[in-house]
Amino acid sequence: MISGSVRFLVNVESLNGVESVGNLSRHRTAPIVTRKSTGEYVIRYVPVISGESLAHAYQMALVEIAEKMGLPVTHRTKQGELIKFANDDVLKEENIASPKDEKDARRFEVDVMLKDVVADVGGFMYAGKNPVRRSSKFSVGYMIPSLKTDEIPAQLEAQFHVRYSVVSSKDKQAIYNVEVGSALYTVSFLLDDGLIGVPSNPGKADKEDELLRIRGARVEASVRALYHLLTGNFGAKRSRFLPQLELKSAVLTVTDFPFVVEPGHSDDYIKLSHERAERAKSILMGKKVKTFAINREGLDTGKAEVKSNPEEVVEALLKEVKG
Repeated sequence: MISGSVRFLVNVESLNGVESVGNLSRHRTAPIVTRKSTGEYVIRYVPVISGESLAHAYQMALVEIAEKMGLPVTHRTKQGELIKFANDDVLKEENIASPKDEKDARRFEVDVMLKDVVADVGGFMYAGKNPVRRSSKFSVGYMIPSLKTDEIPAQLEAQFHVRYSVVSSKDKQAIYNVEVGSALYTVSFLLDDGLIGVPSNPGKADKEDELLRIRGARVEASVRALYHLLTGNFGAKRSRFLPQLELKSAVLTVTDFPFVVEPGHSDDYIKLSHERAERAKSILMGKKVKTFAINREGLDTGKAEVKSNPEEVVEALLKEVKG
C-alpha cells in the first residue's frame, strides 16, 4: 500500500468552483474545525478542492499513461466520461454480458477489468438488475488549508473582470467576478497497489489468468499517475487562472500492510508518519516499510529518505512496487 500527504503553497487559484450566483463564479468552500492555542475549538469556512476533482484528475492521468503502455481503456473513459459500466447501454457498447445472478458477479467484474484499467483501479458500480460493485483502489480526500496555527493560512477574494466587444452593439461590456483562493493546502491519498488487478467478488472466473499476466503493468501505470498529484496537475479553470503552485513538502510510505500517513497539519508530520509506520509494522506483523519525503520547508523528517523532487519520489515508488 502507498500512502501519502502533500503540502502545496497555492496562490490565486480557481481549481474547484461550485456554481455561479449572478455574475459571480464561486470557489468551493467547506467548514473546518480547528483548535486554537487557548484550547477552544472554532469553525472556519475556507477554500477547498474536492476529492472528486482530484480523483478525476488522477484517473485521467492514468488514462494517458495506460494508452502509452498499451493497457486497455474504453472510449468513454478516454473522453473523461467516467460512468464506468453503470448501465446496460454501456455494456452493449463494450460487448460485455450483464451479470445473470450473484454467482456471475466475479465473471462480470473480470470482464470489466479487462476492458478498462481505470475501472480496475478507480472502481465501478453496475446498477442493473444484478448490481456488481468494485471499490476504488485509489482514495483521496479534500485538499484543505493546513491547520498549523491559530491563523489559518487561507483567503478567498472575488476578482473583477470585463469582457468587451467592439463588434456587437448589444452587451459591449460583460462584467463578471471569479472567486479565487490562496492557501497553504494539504491533501492525503492512498493507493492499494496490492489489490490492483485482483478481483474482489467471490468465486472464480475463466479469464483471471489474463489479469494476472498484466497486473504488474497496471500497478506501474497507477504509480506513474501519482506524478500528476505530486506536481499539482489537477483542477479546472486553469486556462486563465493557472495557479502559482509550489510543492513545499511531502511524505509517502510503501508498506505491505494497511497504513495511512499523518495529514500535513503539523510541522513534524513527516517524522510522525515514519515513526508510526514502524510501530504499525510490528502491530500488524508486516515486513516492509519505506518512507520517502520531500522537504523544502526545513521540517524534521526523522529517518525518512529525503528526495529532492517529485520525479525522484515516483522513481523510488516504482522501484519498490516492481521489487
